[in-house]
Formats: sequence, C-alpha cells, structure tokens
Amino acid sequence: MSQNLHNFAPWTLLDRNSQYEFITEGVGGGGAGTGKVYVFARREDNGNFAGLEIVANKITDRVVCFHPYALAGESELSWNVVNAVYEDVFVFVGKQVMPDMQAMAREKDAADLFWKE
Repeated sequence: MSQNLHNFAPWTLLDRNSQYEFITEGVGGGGAGTGKVYVFARREDNGNFAGLEIVANKITDRVVCFHPYALAGESELSWNVVNAVYEDVFVFVGKQVMPDMQAMAREKDAADLFWKE
C-alpha cells in the first residue's frame, strides 16, 4: 500500500482494516496464530482474506490468510479457517498473490481484453 498498489486481481488491497474487522474474530485458533489480525487484502472471487498478525497490540510482519465461515443455522460469522501463514507481505505476494494472478490470467482470453468490436 505504501507503493500505492491496490489491485492484484483476484486480490485487492484494502484502504482500511475497519471495514472487515468483524471477520477477524477467531483467526489463528488451533495454534496458527494469536487470533488477531489487521486485515489488508481480500480475494474477490472466493472470500479469502489476508491480514498482518497482531501480537501484544503491535502489528507484526507475519501474514495470515484465512476464510471466514458461518456455522450452519447462525447468521453471524463465528469462526475462521487459516489457509496459510507467510513470513511477510513480500512472501505472501510471491507465493499466494502472484500464482493466483497467473491462474486468473490464464482463464481470461486476452482477445476479450484488447479486441472489442
């Protein structure tokens, strides 16, 4: 975000954490983290999120990728599944965002993007 980059389809970097703060409850349960993250990215096509882990009320470099789920019969998001944990944002971009971008690009026909009648 410090480089003013925001769209890495299918991932989008968010302008502020507070719009998704409610979904972070329970992230990292089961030994995968502290349970607190600062959400900074969302994958638009499947509802995955990424956030910087918060430890002792300080935002760390560690990135936690997770998907919020609602339990059957409940209307609120009540627990999360951690998909992956990365050392920092650059590792997250290299190992998660770039492969996702590549996969999405292969699904799109380049002709549809450039040649419009």
